[in-house]
Amino acid sequence: MARLSKEERAELEARLAEDDEDDGDDEVTISRGDGTSFTGKFRRALQLGYVTLPEAKAPAKGKDEGGEVKRFSGRRVS
Repeated sequence: MARLSKEERAELEARLAEDDEDDGDDEVTISRGDGTSFTGKFRRALQLGYVTLPEAKAPAKGKDEGGEVKRFSGRRVS
């Protein structure tokens, strides 16, 4: 793959930054259990607490990260 020129790279970074800024401007309609609803920007719904973003999960500890690995070497009897 050919390398991008400085101008092409700057243009690509500007387009990506513009796209990142646009993430919260989507129009949403949220219906709540009590029969009320909200229609507006996703960013505003997030500010009002109508929606929440999921928390990032911590990576599982594997053998390389200090987690303990137990080997099973027998029959299970209930």
